[in-house]
Formats: sequence, C-alpha cells, structure tokens
Amino acid sequence: MGFGMRCTSVVGTIGLALLGSVGCGDDSGTGGTGGTGGGPAAGPTVDIVVDADRNGVADAASEADQAGEMEYQGNVGALFLPNLDDDDSDGYRDSDDVKVAGNGDELDLATFKLTACEDCPKGSTGLLEIDAESAKNVRIFAFDPAAKTWALVAGETNWCMDEAPECTPVASWAVSSANVKAGVTLGIEARDVIRSTEVGWIGVVDLKYSVTDADGNPVTSDGSPKGEDTARMRVAPWVLFGNISPFDRVWSSDDSSVFVEGVAEGAEAAGVAYDPYGNYGDQWTQDFFQTGYWAMPRAGENGEVVSQGMAVGNARPWGRNNSDNQLPIRWLMKNYLAPDKAVLQVYKTNHTGDSYDSHGNHDLIPPYENGSESFPLGRILIGSGVLKETRTFYNAQGAQSPYYTADTSWLLVGHVDEYLSYAPASTERGWKLLVGSPRLAREMLEDAQAAGNGDAVMHEGKEWYDFNTGGEYPADITIDEVLADTELMAGSQSAQAAIDDEVGKLQEAIGLADDEIIEIPFLIGSQNFGGTKVHIAYQPGTVNMLVMGDVAVIPKPFGPKIGGEDIFEADLQESMGSGVNKLGKDGKGMTLVFADDWDFYHRLDGEVHCGTNPEASAPFTSLNWWETDR
Repeated sequence: MGFGMRCTSVVGTIGLALLGSVGCGDDSGTGGTGGTGGGPAAGPTVDIVVDADRNGVADAASEADQAGEMEYQGNVGALFLPNLDDDDSDGYRDSDDVKVAGNGDELDLATFKLTACEDCPKGSTGLLEIDAESAKNVRIFAFDPAAKTWALVAGETNWCMDEAPECTPVASWAVSSANVKAGVTLGIEARDVIRSTEVGWIGVVDLKYSVTDADGNPVTSDGSPKGEDTARMRVAPWVLFGNISPFDRVWSSDDSSVFVEGVAEGAEAAGVAYDPYGNYGDQWTQDFFQTGYWAMPRAGENGEVVSQGMAVGNARPWGRNNSDNQLPIRWLMKNYLAPDKAVLQVYKTNHTGDSYDSHGNHDLIPPYENGSESFPLGRILIGSGVLKETRTFYNAQGAQSPYYTADTSWLLVGHVDEYLSYAPASTERGWKLLVGSPRLAREMLEDAQAAGNGDAVMHEGKEWYDFNTGGEYPADITIDEVLADTELMAGSQSAQAAIDDEVGKLQEAIGLADDEIIEIPFLIGSQNFGGTKVHIAYQPGTVNMLVMGDVAVIPKPFGPKIGGEDIFEADLQESMGSGVNKLGKDGKGMTLVFADDWDFYHRLDGEVHCGTNPEASAPFTSLNWWETDR
C-alpha cells in the first residue's frame, strides 16, 4: 500500500483477463500499513495488493483495495477458491497437481500483487510470508510474464497424495531483487474448504510482504514505516443449490427405463441437460452426493465482474456396503470430477453416519427475510441426526447459515424431502412451500367414496415388494378398502400431527403466510422399526419431486380414476399446474410431468427427488454471493 513510488507493469499481454496489471501509484490516495492517507508518501513503498473491493482486479491505485486489504466483513475482503476441479482432465483435482495446468486452470487462481518498487535500493530483496496453518492448506504461484507460466513458490509445494504422503508446507518465499524492482503477480488457490471457524484452518490466509536492503535493513519510508505490508484473503464458501436454483443439468441412475423416460421428459421441457448413469449400484442419486458451488469475482474480457468458480459434488460418508469401492467419493472422483466440477468430502471417517447423513435429509430453504433475519441465498435446512462435522461445516460457510434443524426422527428413512419441497411463484417472496398432506388425501378419498366411487381402484396394475420373501404381491386396492384400514388411517393421522408441528415451526421461522403453503396430498403409513413407530409414504409421496424452473417431475400417484381421470393428478394440476396458487415465474402455473417411480423408488421407500440430483453451471445464480453482505 502507499503510492510514493514509480511502478512498472510485469504482466504484459497474455490474454488473461483476471491478471490485469500491477497498479501504478499516482501519488494521491491513502497508503502505508494502516495508513490514513493525507498526501503523497515519500520514498520507496512496500506494497502487497489484493482484490478487497471484489471487482476482480487487485489494483494498487484503488483506495478500496488498499483500505480493505485486512478486512473480511460484509461485502469487503479478498477471496480465493478451493481449486478442487480437474481442468486438465488427468483424474486428479487441480490443487493436487504440482503445476498450473492449461484449459482455464489459471482462471481458478485469485491474483494478488507485490507492486513494483523501482525506488527500492539496489540489491533489495523481499520476503513473502503466510501463516503456518495456511501453508498446509493453500498454494501460491508466481507468474513469469516472459514465459507466460506459473511457478509454485509457497504453501503446499509437494505432491501430497497417497503415492507421496510426505507433505512439505512452505510458509515463505524469497523475492529476488529483480522481482522487488519489477513487481510480481501471484495466484493463490486453496487445497481445502473452510470446515470450522474455531479449530484448524479457518479459511483465512494472512499475507506479509517485507523488503530489506543489501545489508539486511528494512526498506522504510513514510509510506512504509516498517518496510512491510500485510493483507488478508479468505477462501470462498461452499453454497448449496436449492429447488429454485437455475439448474441446467440433472443426474439420475438409469436403472429404471420408465423413470428415465419421465425425468427425460421433464428435463427436455425445462431445457436442462440430463445425465443418467449406470453400473454404480446406488440409484438414490440425491442421497449419495450433494450439489453446490463456490465462486469468486473475476474481471471479464470487457472489464465487467464475472463469476469464476465450479460446481461441487459433496460425497456422503457411507456407501451401500462396507467396501471402499462403493463409497460415493470414489464414484464422484471417477464420474463427476471434470473441468469446473469439483469433488468434496466433509466427513472425517469413511463409512460413518447413517440414513440421516444421506443428502435427502439436507435441503435449502429458498431466500427469505423475517424481521432482522435475512437469507438472500437461502438457509440450509437439515433433519435429525446429521454428523457433527457436517453441521460445523455448514455453519462455517456463512453464506447460508446458521442452519435450521427439523425433526425427521418420526420418518422411516428420516429425510426432510419426504414431506417438504418448494416451487417458484410470482409473488413478492418468489416461492411457496409445498407440504405433504395425509389429511387432504383422506378427505379426497372420503369425498370420492361419498359420491359413490368407493370401488374405484388405487395403485392399479402395481405390485408391492416383500422384503422378507423377495417376492411381489398386488398393490391394487379400492377406496373403500383403504379407508377401512384403521392402521393406515391411524398412521396417516399421526404423521399429519408431526407434519403440522414441524411446518408450524418452519412457518414461524420464515414468516410464511398461510396462502404461501400448498398441501400436496398422499397417505402416509406407519410401521414398527426397532421398537419405534416410524412413518413412510403409502401412496407415492408426490411432494418428493424434482423442480427445474417452471417444470416439476412428480411421482405418478396411481390414484383412483374417476371419470377416466386420476383424482390425485387432477388435484396437483389444479394446485400447481394452474394459476390458482400463482406458481411459476409468470404465476400461471407449472408444467407437471408424472414419472413412474413405483418399482425402483416408491416401493423401496423413496421417490423422484431421492433418485435425481440437479445442478447449475456458472454463474450459478443471478445473485453473486459476495454481494449479499453475508
């Protein structure tokens, strides 16, 4: 910081918009370590510059960059990315390579600068230092403008993988006399995410740049009274996608052809790419990995600020058996890791956790404000029993925390997506809450019975799976028979009580009006599991849907047909597909696609949302997280 010097650009013309040029002082502005400005600084000035104002350029001439270089609050403070994608497609995350690869990998570096100091005495050398904890979690590269290459100079400088477990964190870099005179552009990346704000690496890097003359004395001046300068940078948070995110891709298993057909129809209607996969052995795509992103500001080709980042697949800690080969992280590393697609694991130990740690139990309340609380990027919502390290990770991100906890212990699978979802709406809030409603389902069946349709058949042509024998038996049942099943009716009643309790708490936390909640009808049964009464959808749990913009892929309800029309499909077309609830961006309703998920999902205790996983590419949302003051 400080401007009492002459500066020389060291970047040159390299076609990398994020680098900009080393800022040249204009002898006007604030400067000095903790300086307050007030006029030009005399003599050589030692200056480290970061992009504190988040416009994508570290600029020594920017008062905002100089003033905010030690800050991280609100929308001020320099940022950098966990570089956990694979831009060179070599099968390793880029932060595990000991080089900056091509194919845009250099764009994932956040640049900062040691500004040129031609007034420094001949023979002056510099020292760039970082704190010891950061040295184990970041890597710093210096740019050679002549060769247009990057050299790894500090942080974790060794190949630090299973093949070479000896890591060698380096906490300082000696800056040559030539680089002190000419200035240096550096790039920083994280090898990990922020996992806690209290223990270990808290995601913050403290940088210190000092210059000494040929005799080892600090090069001081009015602008640099100690011959040094400091700056701070923070790793970008992980941000979870939610139901109303602008998805452009969806994943699912290819195990069921009729299910794939339904998802494909919905994806085509939404203009979303569809990637069904096979040969993994886990069709519960929502559960075994979670989609989110991280991003930072970068200067685009025309000087505008663009979102630079990557989508992130976050692995569940356990697989369908105890084999390491069935761990979700293994599938992600082989099938998901790619340019602009990062892979992350938050858990500490393989094969830990249980159903609660499947990601159908981890969701996002869409953006809202309620009193003094504001969540412009939404708020993470989790159910019961989630691993402590995951909960700590969520709160450490800051952008969507503190997380909200719902009780899901009353459910057999134990996931929030069994009774909650969200849909876009043309309202001031921009969305509405969808809630499973056994009460409405029973009322609909009773009305049909009273109208003389008690013999209408539900689940026609479908079969249940017997987990004890491995056989199948018919699921066909009349409305009269369903309503006469006292155990089913009692289970639905107790499930409704649990839903009412949880939705009431959520409604108060968000500030939702009654007309911002839409009931989605289906009966929920109960059973004893380990001596405890738990609940699971009896009819296909239609609230467990995939929402992609104005399109919803919903489990086909196989309800009773009256007058040739499935009464449950008709109800959903009225509540969601018409304009009665102002759903969809234009308020005229959503496009509904009913997917047959009976065999591979419903009768195995899951639905459409459990079997799919959508994601978005940069810019991820229309709102940059770093501009939200969180």
